[in-house]
Amino acid sequence: MRISALVFTLLVGSLAALGAAAQSAPERADNSDNASAGKQQPAPGQQMGYWFQKAANAYRRQDIEAWVEATEELHRLRPYNQDFMRHLVEGNARLGDLSAAFDMMLKMQQQGLSENWSEIDAVEPLREHNLYNHLETLMTEAGEPFGDVTTWSELGTQYPMPEALAVDGEGRVFVGTVRDGLILTSDNGEDWNRFASPEDIPELQSVFDLLVDAQRGHLWVATGSVSQFQGEPREDGVRSALLRLDLESGELQEEYPISSGSGRNLLGSLALAGDGTVFVADTQAPMIYRLDPGAEQLRPFFGHPNFTSLRGLALSEDDSLLYVADYELGIFVVDTTGGKQAWHLAVPETFNAGGIDGLFFWNDHLVAIQNAITPQRVVRLKLGADGLGVTAVAPLAAAREEFDTPTFGVMNGQDLYFLGASHWQHVDREGNPVDELSPVPIMTLDVDNASVQVVGQDILDQLKRQSREAQSSDEGEGDGEG
Repeated sequence: MRISALVFTLLVGSLAALGAAAQSAPERADNSDNASAGKQQPAPGQQMGYWFQKAANAYRRQDIEAWVEATEELHRLRPYNQDFMRHLVEGNARLGDLSAAFDMMLKMQQQGLSENWSEIDAVEPLREHNLYNHLETLMTEAGEPFGDVTTWSELGTQYPMPEALAVDGEGRVFVGTVRDGLILTSDNGEDWNRFASPEDIPELQSVFDLLVDAQRGHLWVATGSVSQFQGEPREDGVRSALLRLDLESGELQEEYPISSGSGRNLLGSLALAGDGTVFVADTQAPMIYRLDPGAEQLRPFFGHPNFTSLRGLALSEDDSLLYVADYELGIFVVDTTGGKQAWHLAVPETFNAGGIDGLFFWNDHLVAIQNAITPQRVVRLKLGADGLGVTAVAPLAAAREEFDTPTFGVMNGQDLYFLGASHWQHVDREGNPVDELSPVPIMTLDVDNASVQVVGQDILDQLKRQSREAQSSDEGEGDGEG
């Protein structure tokens, strides 16, 4: 029986998560004191820049030992960053520390990552070992297209930089764009109509998220000013705001500005509680805001200096937990009853939680869209009873030909609608194309239809035993070396 590398690595991770998550002992968010013992460290807020510069300088002078040492610190600070992991494989291979190189390569494979090692000359010392061939094969398989995904619509290039999706109770799909600040609607995926624009609503700038409150007849819009926006700048200088539009007419009902002038704020992902409370993430400042029903302005809800770039938000079914995707650090869980506590979501070491843009809650699961790792993928995470840990991981789709940085989406029942591609990497700072733009597919998948839901313990044991045997074989071959 053949199981793909992607399924194998994620399911082994699921098994590893069972014990840790069942104990409900997640790591608290306040964990900035993890510096390596005995090493002089820069101030917490300066560590990334410090070690990045150290790594760059060491590589420039080809001091590989110093490069590896600095990269190890970068990996400690950004444990899900695939570039740092690959650099550690390369660096340790060049130093002759094959054990460290294989350990990191194995970790990457177990996290379902794919790399084209055949194009990396630095790993030549690894290639004579059976374990290298074993891991290279699995990591190549991890990059093969996977998942039952369909294209619901293709948004033409006349609507560049789509970024936000929403669906109302009648199946009408809303799309928001960055460059022109448009909100479009379609009920069939073929005909798109303009629902709102900066010409009609001067407060509307680049659209970063849309949220339907069908019960109250509202369409919430996270909007803000970026250099790619080609509309007219606001005369009042407001940089970012939460807008409430009428769901039927598109008329502006209320505005909740967050900054003006040179303020460092840009509102992004939104989440709606059952009582009408709106949570919104600031993508520029490490802060989550909330707007309570009847409130006249947004108020800070939860922030932490360790946050790097806040992306997707998702609320638990009872609205007591807010799940927050940090692009570099993984998923955090915030207690919404007070906003005073937050934890890292407990995940297995064999699951790479980096590069999450879209994050959604469905039936005691989280669904995540990951675009900063290879392969780009959509995964489903089963939550434990307390919602603070992951007890199972299932791949839904990965490495699809249509994927070109999939970003955000929306749940519609058990169907995920999401943008399968992005134009960010194809435009300059002014939003003008630097190469030919392609239509952006709006894709759907049934999140209840994971290809592998239950795997027998004997199969998992067999796969893990094969990995151990390959490693033991290499160790035996190396007994006679230096």
